[in-house]
Amino acid sequence: MEIIGTDFHCNLAEVHLNQLDPIDRQSQIDAFRAGALSVAVLLHHRFQEPRYQYSRELDPIVGVSFTGLFDFFVQAFGVEWLRWWEQGRPDTMQGLEFKQKEQEYLSFWRDTVHQTVWEYCDRNHLKRPNRCTTVQPAGTKSLLTGASAGWHPPKAQRFIRRITFRKNDPVALACLDYGYSIVPSQSDKDEQGNLLNDPFDPRCTEWLVEIPVEVPWANLPGADEIAIEQFSALAQMDFYMQVQRHYTTHNTSATIELREDEIEALAERIYRAIEQDEGYISAALLARFDAPFPRLPFEKIDRATFVRLQNEVRSRQQTHNFYAALARYDSGETVVEGPAGCDSDKCMMPEKKGE
Repeated sequence: MEIIGTDFHCNLAEVHLNQLDPIDRQSQIDAFRAGALSVAVLLHHRFQEPRYQYSRELDPIVGVSFTGLFDFFVQAFGVEWLRWWEQGRPDTMQGLEFKQKEQEYLSFWRDTVHQTVWEYCDRNHLKRPNRCTTVQPAGTKSLLTGASAGWHPPKAQRFIRRITFRKNDPVALACLDYGYSIVPSQSDKDEQGNLLNDPFDPRCTEWLVEIPVEVPWANLPGADEIAIEQFSALAQMDFYMQVQRHYTTHNTSATIELREDEIEALAERIYRAIEQDEGYISAALLARFDAPFPRLPFEKIDRATFVRLQNEVRSRQQTHNFYAALARYDSGETVVEGPAGCDSDKCMMPEKKGE
């Protein structure tokens, strides 16, 4: 749903905002220009399949996305911004000031992308895309730089991230050499229904690679006092709509986490966004469970646990070169079917429809 269309391919780029200095305006221009040019240059491509080429000529699709927005704003506005989130992002004097600053950043990035793409298309006699910004699903890719996914708050200041791989996957084996622990997935159980503990057990079919993660601002004074997992569904909706209104011109990948007692208020807010034509398109809703179960994809941990796990990773580490570890197990010639590159099956090539 991030890019809506038929018989098309979308050119996507992603800016990792957690790597940028909120004060350095030029670095932000450079990053979003680079993203814009990387999608615009692909508009030169001509498809051999007529229906894809026809779709490209009708409506050239590009999307410059970002991840790590939450981290960027914490660095820009400090712990007071987190405390405002904890209060539900109310429209107080300080809250309205925060919202205005958020809008200025988002609009500035959006305008930079559109100006860059359109200037490139004009110089090269290409049809201009009429919209160029999106926020794509970015959960796994965000781990490459330790960014919080897309616009979303992170699961916690520190957490264990568990990523699913098939058993003996080359990347998972490289992670093992790099020091990360591996456990069987939640679906691998013994005859009594107990979870397996040995990833090399013949009954094990999937692996979970466990990666201890600390967000870039975790050690800011006062940041540990904020219970991010308690941020309300309405606060999440408010921030999502900021992104949708002031940055995104396609759609924003959004998952709003809520508890049962928040359903009615969130439903009313979504209805109002639709009725008043605020730009809302879609959002996924995910129930929050306060009672954790074993081997969650994200498990909150405290600072002491994070430090211990990091030390354990270092003690197990057989190499400091992850690429070299990967090359041991993957020649680059093995063909393995897996998820789409943008974590969304929307990017898979559509089948030709029947007449």
